[in-house]
Amino acid sequence: MPAILGLPVLLWQIVFFAAPLVFLIVVTFWRVRSFRLEPDFSLDNWSRILFSTPFQRALVYTGEVAATCTVLTLVIALPAAYTIAFRLPQKIRGLAVTFLVVPIFSSYMLRIYAWQIVLSPDGVINSIVKSAGFTGLPLLGGQFSLQIGLLTLTLPVAILILVLAFSGVDRTLVEAAENLGCRRSKVIRHVLLPSIRNAVFLAGSTAFLMSFGDYISPLFMTGSKPPTLSILIVDTVKSGSQWPRASVIGVTMLAILALVFLAAGFLGRDRRTQKGGR
Repeated sequence: MPAILGLPVLLWQIVFFAAPLVFLIVVTFWRVRSFRLEPDFSLDNWSRILFSTPFQRALVYTGEVAATCTVLTLVIALPAAYTIAFRLPQKIRGLAVTFLVVPIFSSYMLRIYAWQIVLSPDGVINSIVKSAGFTGLPLLGGQFSLQIGLLTLTLPVAILILVLAFSGVDRTLVEAAENLGCRRSKVIRHVLLPSIRNAVFLAGSTAFLMSFGDYISPLFMTGSKPPTLSILIVDTVKSGSQWPRASVIGVTMLAILALVFLAAGFLGRDRRTQKGGR
């Protein structure tokens, strides 16, 4: 019976994830002749992409952007989640969680357009600055606006993960530490953070995944300059319908993200639990 009940999920994964992934990998070995895909088995696409300067620059830049976004996400999400889980009353806490869930299911494109209105040269912030007699600020088109856009995507998810983790912490441990005279900072550092270790790595790896593969913020917040890997995929397809080379970039991105998740899962393991199990 469990196998029968799980069969629809398995079929869904095969049809909509495993099969397209296999096809994507196969396409990396094909060729394009006269703007048409032709089945082949050649490593030319891999060598041309992996050893090309534009790809290497885009890879380094995308990694730097995603790593910066991950750090900023955790720095903001941890205190925010702690405040929601431990400092807010029950009714307000439920409202705060609702405000976290709503952006996840709202249009990401709409939120980016809203930030463009705020950060543009004639936007809300610069209108206030100019009305005060100062020169307008170059807020749109750089790293600042890019990180704002990415945080709009990653922060609600990361905070929600950490709020759920904090809510599952045994509060008697916190009370016991406080009764023994521990300061709030020590309680957070020695009791709370070790208790949500796995959730912290999950939130960080999720933020890295979402920012590493994002296409909308690099396009609309920086004008694709410099290009990230997602932008490079589109540019590669446009240059002569080079689907095989674009597939190489896509497979490389998936491999990197898989390694990040494996590393986060390994680092998030509770070593004490593992030793106790042995």
